[in-house]
Amino acid sequence: MGPINDTLICWDEGDIAALRAEHRSGLHFVVGDTHGESETLKALMNKIGFDPEKDHAYFVGDYNAGPNVRQLLSYISEYYRPDFAQPGFHLIRGNHEHELGPLFPLENLPDVIVIKGKNINFHIVHAGMDAKAFSLINADLAAHPDEPVTAYKLDECCVCFDAPLRQMTWSMRGLYSQRSHWHVWPSESELYKNRACIVHGHSPFCFFVHDNGFSYGEDSVFWEKQHIFFSQSLQSFNLDANVKGRRQNGQSYRGLACICLEVFDSAAAKNFGWLDREAVIAAENGVFGVPLGAGWGTGSDRIDERLFASPKMRTITLDANGKPCIADG
Repeated sequence: MGPINDTLICWDEGDIAALRAEHRSGLHFVVGDTHGESETLKALMNKIGFDPEKDHAYFVGDYNAGPNVRQLLSYISEYYRPDFAQPGFHLIRGNHEHELGPLFPLENLPDVIVIKGKNINFHIVHAGMDAKAFSLINADLAAHPDEPVTAYKLDECCVCFDAPLRQMTWSMRGLYSQRSHWHVWPSESELYKNRACIVHGHSPFCFFVHDNGFSYGEDSVFWEKQHIFFSQSLQSFNLDANVKGRRQNGQSYRGLACICLEVFDSAAAKNFGWLDREAVIAAENGVFGVPLGAGWGTGSDRIDERLFASPKMRTITLDANGKPCIADG
């Protein structure tokens, strides 16, 4: 089934076999908030046929604050790779790793990962993007044009200096609009100029679903089965399918979702690095989701030490004059 109106999409699950036939060397996925749900994550990886020898999966954070954190991290640690060139799982920090006294500290994770596609750059963050950080990152990307993946860590002193920078790890509903009084999201012109797509989680989809429409940015699209949002004005995907179980606006669905970057990179080729609603709606096999898994999971709870290795990343910090800058990590 295809679009059922100009905003709500009811796609059946993507045809992963057809997608793999087209991309035999492997695929890149971005996965929403996992919150200790090891069985649900395993179900999602089974659905996309994740191949740790060829595929890359990037996680948007929030592994803590859930029912089965140790087993989730045990499973993630089997495939975690701090080297972004190696296939496997790659992680960023969420607010539950960053600010809320997590059960399992993950201190060596970046706050932003940027993947350069053929047609568009995917900025993977936990909660959203700050315009100042966006400008710094894009200047740094231009200075290192040959790096296919670049990671950035937000220095604590920089967060304290300029609170809106917290949007990358901690956000509020009102920030998801260029018309918000916070004025922190990059403008459409800046997003277009830098061929940028923001991919995040943190805010459950149910925050944006209302009887009279949706409030996630403007010119939005909502995949009803996978519970994923896209906003053309924000050039952004929200992947928080509510596995944590937040209740708002009458929504009770709980699940885990991901997108395939190759699909949306190809969609952006038709618009010179810009994703509009029509291209996103026409893109098939790009979204996948599973409902909440039952049970507490089985198997080992041993966390591989590799999970605590530090990937190569640069630091968003303050210069001698107290202004945000980027330094090599």
